[in-house]
Amino acid sequence: MRYLRWIAALAAAVALQAALPAPVSVQTKPPAVKSLRLYVFDCGTLTPNREGVERYHVTMQEVGEIRMPVPCFLIVHPRGTLMWDVGVIPDSIVEAQANNAKANVNPTVAAVVTRTLKSQLAQVGYKPEDITYVAISHAHIDHTANLNAFAASTWLTRAAERDFMWAENNPRVNPTFYTALKNSKTEVIDNDLSRRSGAKAEHDVFGDGSVIMKAAPGHTPGHQVLILKLAKTGPIMLSGDLYHYPEERTFKRRPPDNEFSPEQSAASRRVIEEYLGKTKMPL
Repeated sequence: MRYLRWIAALAAAVALQAALPAPVSVQTKPPAVKSLRLYVFDCGTLTPNREGVERYHVTMQEVGEIRMPVPCFLIVHPRGTLMWDVGVIPDSIVEAQANNAKANVNPTVAAVVTRTLKSQLAQVGYKPEDITYVAISHAHIDHTANLNAFAASTWLTRAAERDFMWAENNPRVNPTFYTALKNSKTEVIDNDLSRRSGAKAEHDVFGDGSVIMKAAPGHTPGHQVLILKLAKTGPIMLSGDLYHYPEERTFKRRPPDNEFSPEQSAASRRVIEEYLGKTKMPL
């Protein structure tokens, strides 16, 4: 799922509101940019029940607001574009249900989506086929719904996560969301951090240090965060599901028991927190 991730992007969301054109002004070609730009899109809302909240080792009283926004992110760089996380319900279903699609992500969480990702991309001048790269923080159902729309993009994926996506009897994923990626141009990033050589904890997407994919495995085998160095906002981290509610981090609660590896998640949290402390970067 995904929620501190939205908190992590609040500063960028402010920049987005300033950057978005009026809804009636739909551009016909992507705008040229001179520096890194981030767009944050509304890809729905998840509402967990009590069990769905307490799996994160926090209570509904501690959390207060239990709803979880589902953001999708477009990163625009002078050398290309990156789509990061692509929603919980496919656009085709949202359109078929008159822009008010509902689904159960799992027995403890209900999802509602009222706007298509495609329409929001068009609002800022892009079509899915315009996007240079597509990548996800991880492959759970609520992050992958529109991957098929980006089959023309180069898919950036960690080897362990790609294997996880097509693993048999995996209830946490929906392979129908990304069947088209099997034929996409793919760049596989090695995240086997136990090896002395060949390991690649970080991937520099555009080669200038402004957009970095950093390994944070545990929630899934190839979970990762995205580091952005924005000219006006400064550096920020989009944390995926490293945490789900801010209170998990505030109260230093242990990772959920249903993580792919709770022990690895805890280790990744320590690594990321140390990195944030050294760089003074907001999460």
